[in-house]
Amino acid sequence: MDTSETESLDNLADRKLVERLGCADWDDPLFISEERLVQQFQVARAAGNTTRVGLFSSELSRRMLRRSRSFALKNSLVPQHFSHLDEAAHELSAYVWERLLKDKNAQFAARRFGVFFRNQSISFLRSILAQCRARMESLEEWHQAEREEVDGDDEDGGGNDAGTTLLDERTPDVALGQARGFEQFHARLQSLLTRNEYSVFVMLWRQQMKIKDIAAALCVTPRTINNYERSIKDKINKEFNV
Repeated sequence: MDTSETESLDNLADRKLVERLGCADWDDPLFISEERLVQQFQVARAAGNTTRVGLFSSELSRRMLRRSRSFALKNSLVPQHFSHLDEAAHELSAYVWERLLKDKNAQFAARRFGVFFRNQSISFLRSILAQCRARMESLEEWHQAEREEVDGDDEDGGGNDAGTTLLDERTPDVALGQARGFEQFHARLQSLLTRNEYSVFVMLWRQQMKIKDIAAALCVTPRTINNYERSIKDKINKEFNV
């Protein structure tokens, strides 16, 4: 990024900067690229300028979500791996944000953001596929264990009713019902929680991000994230009688 362009952004009043960030036309000279946003976000974060950190990270989050939705649709993340497009986009964005906060990654993203996002998205997809393979291997092991157990029962002259009940409780139909229950739970969460609360839920419990990193991604203070966490727990406890 040109030094003069950096200085011009630094000298802009917050109101003017908001107007610049609202420019979405790539051909407009006022348009701020993702690379420049990352660099400005780093500068503001290092200087402790929370207002500027919030402005730049908010715009980065908006663009990440747009890219994430496109990636999720193109790679059929919904409904193969996620119930809803927003859930897939938020999880992918959180994954990318977590890695963007590392200095080495941020330096690369500040040069080639599109390549950085694509690489991280592919890594995210691979991690999902790896989890699916692990589940399939676990399922195969379960089937093998069941066959060995049944064979053992035949040698002893047949299984008892208690063993039959246990086998019935672990049928694929039950597993499918549990998966559907999981999807319904997340669908209910999306209607129960605010947008920010759901983002915190995904980043904190699904992605296991640190409070300070979630705060940076959402442009709020760690205290606000703690408040969101308490609110989420209260709503879940009340709704599901936990």
